[in-house]
Amino acid sequence: MRFGVRLLTTATTATVATGVLLVGCSSTPAEELEDWWSSGGDDRVKALSDSSSHVNTASMQVMDDKRTACQELLAAVAKAKKFGTPPSKKAKGFWEESLTDFEHGSNACVAGVDQKDEPQTNEGIREVQRAIGILASAVSMIRSDMEAK
Repeated sequence: MRFGVRLLTTATTATVATGVLLVGCSSTPAEELEDWWSSGGDDRVKALSDSSSHVNTASMQVMDDKRTACQELLAAVAKAKKFGTPPSKKAKGFWEESLTDFEHGSNACVAGVDQKDEPQTNEGIREVQRAIGILASAVSMIRSDMEAK
């Protein structure tokens, strides 16, 4: 009999614990976004911002500097893609568009340098420069969504 009571208690405890876990796991969109941001989203944004700034600075430098800066940005884009998209409906499209444009522009930059094609290199850099504004829009929306608790 004692064994049966224990079993019932264990089953009841497991049921209650499961219920508590399910209730405890729900979070608001702002909280989910804060989790994304604090678990590495902010680092991804900083890396993209810094790398794209280096591309912008390298636009006035020699071709090898342009290649190095564009390769650095490609690495930052790969890490950002691996990390994942921010859980913000408003920011998602801008985030994805900035990553696509950063990647496309950087690839064009590197290919242009490799082919000694300065117009192609510069067009790639201009695409990166346009993407900087798109990233800024995504970050603005992310911050706005996090503030909307």
